Amino acid sequence: MGDLLEERSRGVSTELSLSHYNPFTIKKKMKPSDLGNLCRLLVPSDLVEKHILPFLNTAQANQVAGVMSRQETNRGLKVRVWDVNTGSMHQLVFKRWSTSRSYIFNDGWTKDFVKRRNLAEGDEIGIYWDKDQCRFTFSVLSRACLVR
Repeated sequence: MGDLLEERSRGVSTELSLSHYNPFTIKKKMKPSDLGNLCRLLVPSDLVEKHILPFLNTAQANQVAGVMSRQETNRGLKVRVWDVNTGSMHQLVFKRWSTSRSYIFNDGWTKDFVKRRNLAEGDEIGIYWDKDQCRFTFSVLSRACLVR
């Protein structure tokens, strides 16, 4: 009991716990708009601003945000995306979508992920920015239950 009180007073703990580390800081259940003819994956702004933007350099962040001269359109930042489930690398464009102020992945999203991975409404995907590899990592975390 004395050790426990000392640990608490010092703000430390020797208690062990088993926990599963999950690097996928952005998780999303697929919606029809992510799978359809809009050809883009919409990612909530709050998650991007918390888990991605702080780890990009200034030039990368400016490309994502579309900080440029008025004559130019926001082409976004070309990014590599590692599909951890299939061991394959893909290239997408990551940018801030001007109409909704949200962030999107496009230019290959439908072909390289929706169709190739046969994504369906309700499937949950995970994405995180791997700052050591300067790329995104993607995974299908769970598949939607099929109701027949």
